[in-house]
Amino acid sequence: MFAVEDTAAQICWHGLPEGSVLEAGDARAEVGPFHDGDEHSMGAMNLDALPPDTSLDLTLSSPGSGRRRVARFRTLAPPPGRLLCRFATVNDLHVGERAFGLLRTLSLPAESLAQAHSALCARAALTEALAWGAEAVVAKGDLTYHGTPEEWEEVGRLLGGLTVPVAALFGNHDVGRKAVHARTALAAEGIHTPNEPFARDLPGIRLVMAHSEVPRHSGGRVVGAQRHRIAELLREGERPAFLAMHHYLQRHQLPTSYPPGIAGKEARALLDTVVAANPATFVSSGHSHRHRRRHYGPVVLTEIGATMHYPGTWAGYAVHEGGIRQVVRRVAAPKAIQWTQRIRRVLLGVWGLWTPGLLADRCFSHNWPHR
Repeated sequence: MFAVEDTAAQICWHGLPEGSVLEAGDARAEVGPFHDGDEHSMGAMNLDALPPDTSLDLTLSSPGSGRRRVARFRTLAPPPGRLLCRFATVNDLHVGERAFGLLRTLSLPAESLAQAHSALCARAALTEALAWGAEAVVAKGDLTYHGTPEEWEEVGRLLGGLTVPVAALFGNHDVGRKAVHARTALAAEGIHTPNEPFARDLPGIRLVMAHSEVPRHSGGRVVGAQRHRIAELLREGERPAFLAMHHYLQRHQLPTSYPPGIAGKEARALLDTVVAANPATFVSSGHSHRHRRRHYGPVVLTEIGATMHYPGTWAGYAVHEGGIRQVVRRVAAPKAIQWTQRIRRVLLGVWGLWTPGLLADRCFSHNWPHR
């Protein structure tokens, strides 16, 4: 059970025989035919039209065996008020990456950059996010692996070809030693990213994009001038806000995990600024390749994993009059999920335990505080 929403759930499976059926409430999904004779395939399926805020049994029926309960879960209670809009985020696309692992031994054969696993997963994530109902997309950095012209050209094709508005930020991979000028590269594909923090308004929410990348450094920074501009954008919107950045905000001055984010003192200064400017703010980042959730006063913070490393995800946000709902789904395209599942065994299996976080870290409803 990887994702739960108010009326839907995403279930991931491995090794189920063809014709197996998963059911919950009145929803039903069947494992379809396998391809290329792979009877140990990995897949994901969605159960839709579920009742909100309800405990449900997930049952499995397989050919040659009876029906049995395999899990029990509860759908989310939606935030108060009408649904106003939906948008999605992706991060750590690493377009151009061709191998992974400590010794770079995990790879997929690809004749071109567009066929490599990184581009394959990014393309599938964006397609699935739009099918989910996203009306805008925020790409939160590390869009490329080395920031080369060829990588930016592929990123431009991925993001520039979408039918919804796109906002892009940059990460440490985008401004590394080999990188070309990221803003110029994206502008050539019709995606314009200002030098300073900027905002885009959607019904019921203001999206604020904050730059945190530092050329040739893994960690990030948000300096005083940026904080002041972020505060202005949060106040000007006069509505709840979503603050997107690449680097996560560390709890402590020194990082307690790899890679480093924004140091604790600077992170707390930013969060204090956010709370003072607009306590109805949701802060979300990438960079860590893991899924985590915590609170800082009235503000909720989340970290979202990479699209092309296990578990391979994208995040969707449903904005209501009284709150916001986050759902993190695995990229379900067969080739993508079979690749990301291979990544699970990296670091002697620690990667598979560390990155997913808890279901409550990934999927939850957050009500806006009263002003």
